[in-house]
Amino acid sequence: MTSRDARGVVPAVAVPLASFTTVLFALSSWGSFTDARFPYLGPILVAGLLVVGTGVSARLLRVHGSVVVLLQALLGTIATSLLVVQHPFPVTGGGRARVVAEMTEAYVAFNPFDLPMSGQDVAPYLIPGGVAAVLLADVLAISLRRPPMMGLVALGIFTVPFSIIGAGGWGGVSWVVFALTATSFLVMLRLDRAQQLGRWGRRLDDDLPVVPAAGPAVIGVSAVVIALLTPAWLPSPNVSLPGLGPGDGDGPLRVINPTVGLYDDLRRQSDQVMVSVTPVYGDTETPPSYLRVGALTKFTGTEWTSGNRDVPSDHSGVATFEPPMSDASLLGDPTTYQLRASAKFQSTWLPIFTHPLEVTARGPWRYDEDTLDFMSTEGRDQTVAGQSWRMTAAPVEPSQERLLAAGEPGVGAPPGMTDLPLLPDRIEEIALERTAGQDRPFAKAVALQNWFRHSGEFTYSLERDVGTDSAALLDFLTDNKVGYCQQYATAMAVLARELGIPARVAFGFLSGDQDEDGVWQFRGRDLHAWPELWFEDIGWIRFEPTPAAADTSEPGYTTGALSNARNEPQAPVPSAGTSVAPAPNRPQREEPDTPEVADTGTEESNAGAVWTGLGIIGLVGLVALAAPAVIRRRRRATRLGGDAEAGWRELGDTAIDLGLPWSGTRSPREEATSLAPHLQGREPMLALQRIVAAVERNRYAEHRGAAAVREDVRLVSAALREHADRRARRRARLWPASVFRRPSAPATDGPVARSERELISS
Repeated sequence: MTSRDARGVVPAVAVPLASFTTVLFALSSWGSFTDARFPYLGPILVAGLLVVGTGVSARLLRVHGSVVVLLQALLGTIATSLLVVQHPFPVTGGGRARVVAEMTEAYVAFNPFDLPMSGQDVAPYLIPGGVAAVLLADVLAISLRRPPMMGLVALGIFTVPFSIIGAGGWGGVSWVVFALTATSFLVMLRLDRAQQLGRWGRRLDDDLPVVPAAGPAVIGVSAVVIALLTPAWLPSPNVSLPGLGPGDGDGPLRVINPTVGLYDDLRRQSDQVMVSVTPVYGDTETPPSYLRVGALTKFTGTEWTSGNRDVPSDHSGVATFEPPMSDASLLGDPTTYQLRASAKFQSTWLPIFTHPLEVTARGPWRYDEDTLDFMSTEGRDQTVAGQSWRMTAAPVEPSQERLLAAGEPGVGAPPGMTDLPLLPDRIEEIALERTAGQDRPFAKAVALQNWFRHSGEFTYSLERDVGTDSAALLDFLTDNKVGYCQQYATAMAVLARELGIPARVAFGFLSGDQDEDGVWQFRGRDLHAWPELWFEDIGWIRFEPTPAAADTSEPGYTTGALSNARNEPQAPVPSAGTSVAPAPNRPQREEPDTPEVADTGTEESNAGAVWTGLGIIGLVGLVALAAPAVIRRRRRATRLGGDAEAGWRELGDTAIDLGLPWSGTRSPREEATSLAPHLQGREPMLALQRIVAAVERNRYAEHRGAAAVREDVRLVSAALREHADRRARRRARLWPASVFRRPSAPATDGPVARSERELISS
């Protein structure tokens, strides 16, 4: 790398970009606990490029370091706020309210027991953290000139998935991500070192042997390889060399966020045995079914999640439970089972039958009192794979009469079981239409189930993944009406909540096959999802909206329920002019007195805030574009009022701006010789000679002179501009290249400058 390269624009950009790339590679490790990387990496890429670009531009313009950091923080904050909450100022009233709302929603969605989490839901947390990491890395590596310390930023980024997921299996961090991050970090160090050495100028003796640079490269590569291979050799359980993904069909079935892989496992129709169930005593003749892994209680608008859970330390895996509502008449005959999970069923949730009466599961298992879900407290470090446990359970079988007599929906239910995000109004209208004529909560639930199962409008299919967000849900309910169990469970649970009936989505295994030893084998193809609804004085009961084509059967207590309900007084059907009582515990759509004006004002306010932010960014961009020309004019005015050395620097910058040969490291006479062909006329040549003579006297005479060369510099500069083409003159005026070039080192600090050979010999 030459001295010109070291002082040019390329090295000023290379190190910041290498630092940014390193941080971006490290941030991709956060994708190990989200279902998608783009929702947070895309905005970080945009805001990060703005932060890095601001730093590069400001440093090339020689802005003070503290001002550079201030500009980066300001523009980074504006860009992050625009990307996260569509408002440029997070400290103003409107911006602060949006930030609080987004952060609250992200906090509710953030659940380490439900992995991978929705990348879209937790992005408001990840994006500001990622942009802050980019800014901190840039400050350490560039502003403070401490590139090795930037490695602490990458290390801090890696600790996030390690702390949430655990150390097992690298905490979900792919070895590819680690290798790319380490390699990019080494490249950044190499570029920074080359830039620092390049500032020394050209070699004193080109004949000196070149020192090989293989040693540092070998050390860096060896460190990366050792870091990659060491985890595979550590004597700890369940540690393996991290791979690129979950593997093929013969690999382990991971149920971290339990419904994420449900569609793939169902479509693959895996015959792998996941859980073996042996009835020990009790009702050993009835085939066990609906082996529940867990319950999802929060609908974010894009997916169902487990929400926040209260798992006290005294709720261990060895527990005894009362019947629902402490009423044993709600239960069928109890059965004791011995269960064992295969080594391929790596779930952090413990499968149990409903309703459990006794559970004996040794290990770090805790249960949630509201859902009776058993979860591992050590995350991926401790799964159910290969473990055995014992339990006694009984099916919930309340009488149909008791269900029909249930009172107001939601009485006695756990909080938040009717919460919904803002959804299209059409979804609520569908819920009301399909339950018209039914005034009892249970009758409404059965009406919804019958619509999905018996109307003939819906088709069960694994060939189409229609998704679970609000748009896909509405499309499923109105147009395509084709899906699998997850869509049906989601749709019925959402419609029930629209009606104010507490609902959740359970997931697990539908049924199993009995082998010759009488053991029931639950396989990957048996994975299933179904809704559970809450009724007063009864608790949670199961429904089955998935059509019968999927080998499902509706619960016996729902059969004929609507005909029995018709004997009861009919509830009035809501008419077009009748307002419906709002469902409890969910956001209400307020109807302003003047909806058009209110909506327009809101939209104009939002649009105005966005345009204001974009205007600020555009204004800063225009200032940055105009700054080089302003700086160049100020330098010219200052130098023309100085001595011969200042005039010589002005002449050099003029040559650089016009694209003429000027190295800044040659002697004055060598530089003048390279400029002579670009001068026309006798007077400019004589003026150039006078400038060279004045510079040489100033540098090499025993006593420095103070001769002014202002007019000669003006004359030579004008001649150079006149000889240059129009494009070069325009570029020199609007975007002077000399502004982006580091100043050359002064020739000498004393009255006498000694040659390089003399310095070497002495």
